[in-house]
Amino acid sequence: MSEIPVNIPRLGVAIDEATPIEWLVEDGQSVNEGDPLYVVATDKAETEVEAPASGVVRWAVELDEAYAVGTRIGSIQTPD
Repeated sequence: MSEIPVNIPRLGVAIDEATPIEWLVEDGQSVNEGDPLYVVATDKAETEVEAPASGVVRWAVELDEAYAVGTRIGSIQTPD
């Protein structure tokens, strides 16, 4: 099994941090690559972020906390 990181994306040049506000896939559930995974908010907009891979989601952070762009907030465990 391999692990694909789920990171806070860069949503704009001036955006340094974002806040996950909703998990669209719960911890331990399966997801397919490209499916909506979570919703992240900046001071300008809310954006759905897609899953980077298919597998089982494992969240590592809490909702409603701000994290720097690039911070690992979870992972997707993929079968090999």
